[in-house]
Amino acid sequence: MRRTMRTNLPFIASIAAVGFLWPCPPSVAQNAFDAPRSPRVIEFPNLGPVPGGGGSPLGPPPGGLGTEMETAAPNVIGGRRRTSILPRGVAGRERMAAAADRGEPPRRPSPAGAATQVETAAVPTTAIDTSLADDEGSPDGLTLDDAIERMMAANLDIRAIRHELPQADADILTAGLRTNPLVYVDSQFIPYGTFNDRRPGGPTQYDLNITLPLDVSQKRKARVVVARMARSAVESQFQDLVRRQIDAVSRAFVNLQAARLEVLAAGDALARCERLVAETRAAQVPPAGEERVERLSLTLERIRLAAIDATEAFEDAQESIAVLLNEPADRVAGIQPRGTLKDTAAPPPPADELVRLALECRPDLVAIRRGVGRAQAEVDLQKANAYDDVYLFYDPITVQDFGPYNRSDASSWAVGLTVSVPLFNRNQGNVARARTNVCQTRNELSAAERRVESEVRLAEREYRTSLRGLERIENGLLPLAAASLRRNVEAFARGAIDAESLENASEEAATVAQSHREAVVRHRRSMLELNTAVGVRLLP
Repeated sequence: MRRTMRTNLPFIASIAAVGFLWPCPPSVAQNAFDAPRSPRVIEFPNLGPVPGGGGSPLGPPPGGLGTEMETAAPNVIGGRRRTSILPRGVAGRERMAAAADRGEPPRRPSPAGAATQVETAAVPTTAIDTSLADDEGSPDGLTLDDAIERMMAANLDIRAIRHELPQADADILTAGLRTNPLVYVDSQFIPYGTFNDRRPGGPTQYDLNITLPLDVSQKRKARVVVARMARSAVESQFQDLVRRQIDAVSRAFVNLQAARLEVLAAGDALARCERLVAETRAAQVPPAGEERVERLSLTLERIRLAAIDATEAFEDAQESIAVLLNEPADRVAGIQPRGTLKDTAAPPPPADELVRLALECRPDLVAIRRGVGRAQAEVDLQKANAYDDVYLFYDPITVQDFGPYNRSDASSWAVGLTVSVPLFNRNQGNVARARTNVCQTRNELSAAERRVESEVRLAEREYRTSLRGLERIENGLLPLAAASLRRNVEAFARGAIDAESLENASEEAATVAQSHREAVVRHRRSMLELNTAVGVRLLP
């Protein structure tokens, strides 16, 4: 009997190690990566301009004079939700299960956004496998660089807003157009009847008049300067939109990679459990063997449900990135990510250097700086508008009809000048408003620089924190969890611990493995967020 038990110890231990691992039901699946909800590509505090009405979806260029009050789009800096890098225990799952019992549905990823939230659960595992994070995917898959290139070429939002640039060029052309001259003819001294000796008058006169406006205050030149500065600001705004759209594609790509890892993890767990169920059935050791088969079959069904959820999350991630890339519906299923999630790049420069780069390179700051220049140009324009055009009047020919007096017609010419005297209206109000707008735009620039500085420091801090967390998991938690799981399996095989203790140890090991994947994804996301915050691609 002892020999039989000693011979079956490894087999019993392997069955027990998996038999007591219960995956979370799909209804209580936890949010593995808890990515902050990505904002829309273009955000307005109101309904935005009427489509086709000529208004810019980018909003008014910085430094422009407007009659309505503009409010900034809501944007919380530093309020980003983050997933803990520590393993989640049973208590957290019990709270989620209680929420499910109350009828609260789990959150589902939305394919309409630029980045989805991947919902996964820790699936059973006989060992902590960290090699999944090193998997680079299919050799012919989609890389991040390819995704960005496709987005730039095919994204419908960028295609639509790119038309703002030729429209700004058209505004420059309009601003440079000169005022048209006036040409008119008239006739004077037209008698009621005829002129004669008894009713002298006239003679009837026929005039051809040409009036040429003279821009003596250089209003046209000032308008062109304002239009050129506005076009420059719009160009920077478009570049900033591209920066934010690249961030959206990067988030969607990382979520696609993370969802793929969860599909692989669930598939590996499902294959192991199916193999163990088959081996247990083949052993046929009643009645304990029948009980283990029943227990493993129940676990197998739960793992299958978890695998279905992981597959659905992956399909949702495919749909999200397909929207950004403008891929047709029949090609969504073929989108497979290519590239590792591991950090293989050199560390970025210090925070002060990153802040300096951001202040120099961020296109939104460049747009506001150009807006300050435009505001200055608006002051010059309003000063020029204080003086109306001078109208040069030229009458090349005036014909006087002396026919009724039996005399030859007389011809002559005339010239004149019409000048507006600026006694009451010298555009004082608009000049004062333009000067105030300069101060306002400068304050907006200072506020934006302060926000960008804070954003860069937060992104750099998140990069360092996520890196430290990942290193602590890889160098501390993973070895400890693997050793603890191995000791518990051996202790259970010797009969030193009960099934409940082994179940707790197995669940902790599975959660640590899940937390490691979360930490890898979190750090990868922090790298891309740092690029977005600085406005320069420092990390791959």
